[in-house]
Amino acid sequence: MKLFRRILLHIFGFLIMTFAVSLILKTKQGAFPYDAISYYVSNLIDHPFFTIGVSSIIFGLIWVALNYILIKKVTVFWSLIIVFGFGYLMDFWLIYVLKDYAVSETWLNVVFALVGLVLLGFSLAIIISNKSLPLAPSEVFMVHITKYTKKSWLSKIYIEGVLILIAFILASISKEYTQLSWFTFVSVVTVGPVINFFQHIVSKFIADY
Repeated sequence: MKLFRRILLHIFGFLIMTFAVSLILKTKQGAFPYDAISYYVSNLIDHPFFTIGVSSIIFGLIWVALNYILIKKVTVFWSLIIVFGFGYLMDFWLIYVLKDYAVSETWLNVVFALVGLVLLGFSLAIIISNKSLPLAPSEVFMVHITKYTKKSWLSKIYIEGVLILIAFILASISKEYTQLSWFTFVSVVTVGPVINFFQHIVSKFIADY
């Protein structure tokens, strides 16, 4: 019964997380580096199949393969559940729920982007607190390199720095920077404290998991 509740909690967390990420993308104030990469891959490959969600899955598959090469443990393939789930949920929100999002006022888009950031922090607090279920490829990689950096926040900065570089290269090729803007850097810096804030609240309700 506990396992079933944990799985439902994980799904709930990812539903909120993917909605938050999709909302941030729609505001065009600047997405998280991983999502910006998916956006630009989708933009550069002009084919209906390559939606943002599918592009996210492809990038995730590459990252899982890289994790396996570096870590050499088959357990890294559990991340595939997250990769496919995240990608399909992204397309669900973007194509079916937020397809008619058409806010033109900059200040309102900023507000919605901030709402997305808060929802993202809340959802990640749920996912992180709900221990022992599959992690995303980026989290698996972070755990691995933290063995060398000794500090998870430093590992996170390294990872985000590389992702921003990749996103910047793709944005430069596409000559379009809407998803690599001021909010990209704000979100990278502030998401940690937001997660930490919600973890103190969330942990009280799922501590027995």
